[in-house]
Amino acid sequence: MTKRIACALLIAPFAIGATWSTGSFDAPPVVVSERHLPGPRYPSATHSERSAPVIHGDRIYIGSAADSALYVLARSDGTMVRRIETGGPVQSSVVIVGDHMWFGDSAGYTWCTDLDGEVVWKHFSGAPILASPTIAGGRVYVSNVDSLVVALDQATGTLVWRHSQKLDPGRTAELQLYASPSPLVSGDLVLTGYSDGTIAALSIATGEMAWQRRVGEGRYPDISANPIARATDVIVGGYTEPLLAFDVASRNVRWRLDVGSAAAPTLDPTDGRTVYHGGTDGILQSVDGVTGAPGWTWDSETKAALTTPLWTGAGLLVGSTAGGLYLISASDGKERWRLDTGYLLAGVSAEPAIDGRQVVVVTNAGNLVSLVAPEAKDGR
Repeated sequence: MTKRIACALLIAPFAIGATWSTGSFDAPPVVVSERHLPGPRYPSATHSERSAPVIHGDRIYIGSAADSALYVLARSDGTMVRRIETGGPVQSSVVIVGDHMWFGDSAGYTWCTDLDGEVVWKHFSGAPILASPTIAGGRVYVSNVDSLVVALDQATGTLVWRHSQKLDPGRTAELQLYASPSPLVSGDLVLTGYSDGTIAALSIATGEMAWQRRVGEGRYPDISANPIARATDVIVGGYTEPLLAFDVASRNVRWRLDVGSAAAPTLDPTDGRTVYHGGTDGILQSVDGVTGAPGWTWDSETKAALTTPLWTGAGLLVGSTAGGLYLISASDGKERWRLDTGYLLAGVSAEPAIDGRQVVVVTNAGNLVSLVAPEAKDGR
């Protein structure tokens, strides 16, 4: 029987300690705190919070749709530690490497700061950035909603190259989604996705196009979900359909499923083969990553887009943009428990953060909820 967890307003803070590292999500976690994101309220009847929280040390880093800032919050209870001013709302997660972090904002700036927000450099791309940057080989790869991809020097922010994609003129501009995926580095190529449903492979050295192919179809062909790599393949989907796996070198299609993608699928870390995909129709399913053969399915019954399913030892943690947070068994697709948000503007659009026994999730109402799994039975 599914276990339900109801949110309650700020239950209690939870002290940081060694016990964060052990525990199990087999049993429902406990809601230890909930509070609204600091800053102004969003001036609309409905909205989405797209900035996925990032847990690092004793802090949580997260943006807000209503404020031109990145928030640094206490991991224990969500209280404000620091507000880092930006050019516009931060609507994706930060990337932390060592003692620095990189992130973009909806004004079109890419930022490199230290963990306290001291600016090292910033770069202006000219259009909103809604996806996290990709860092590889001493460079930062950034895509914006204006079909522009840039490669920046990781240390200085100096422009290395830029690529402006020419979209298919047959694409109906009125239907374009407000989204763009993060670039994927694959060998000597950078794979990038666009609103006309095209995937383009760019030279990692120069940014020149090596090849491109059309993937997305239907009313919304937009590539808004991040592509992922499996062996020599890339797995990528259009918002309406389909989900494709194709070989990067030959571009030959391995398999295809007629499902939509708003968020990236997840590869099973234990077998490196099984793919878990959350669809735009609210259905989560397992897929054989080699053959494309479908396995189990689980229906959130929300008919709304699901977030990237996150792997835990007890199952897959997934959110719905019109529902709550769910833990689904990776072996058979059975629902183990759910978090009911229970508020106006409910729903989860950004994937949660997991570290040890803690889960942090932000709802579309702007509520930051912290849950902690029970301690391991051996008491460690």
